[in-house]
Amino acid sequence: MKYRSSRRCKADDGIHDLRFAIYDLRANALLAPSFTGHVVVKRQLTITLEPIDEAALLTKRKISDDMGAVVRFLGVVRRTEEERTIKAIEYEAFHRMVEHQFKLLFDEMEKSWPIESVRLVHRIGVVRVNEPSLWVEVVAPHRGEAFAACQWLIDELKRVVPIWKKPFA
Repeated sequence: MKYRSSRRCKADDGIHDLRFAIYDLRANALLAPSFTGHVVVKRQLTITLEPIDEAALLTKRKISDDMGAVVRFLGVVRRTEEERTIKAIEYEAFHRMVEHQFKLLFDEMEKSWPIESVRLVHRIGVVRVNEPSLWVEVVAPHRGEAFAACQWLIDELKRVVPIWKKPFA
């Protein structure tokens, strides 16, 4: 994937360098009716400088008795980027637009699949090779719905969410 510097907002357009801040939407959880209209979809978005702790995330998962699928994705920084060997990637985000875009993506997911919950953690700052930069979890009644929703969310994240990456050799 190419470094998305062409989508970077100018400082006077309100770009926020979150290398020194942690943003967590858990306190402002976005709740809305689900695909079926009967269940509240739980949403959690965390943008953090801290390493992603999969074990801790798994202990916090809550799932109802009607759900039959949990799909998790872990994106890890690989050794090559744009055919160059690297040691790390620095992620930078435009805070307000990240929150806005994820709300829109979560809204669209909710309309498209009968999911019970979606949780997403994205690192910012410097992330070294073999360290996770993205963790996503989708809970749905069936595996097909969970896999499709998770893949769609990741694809759309890369397409529209203003999180930029800068590889370091």
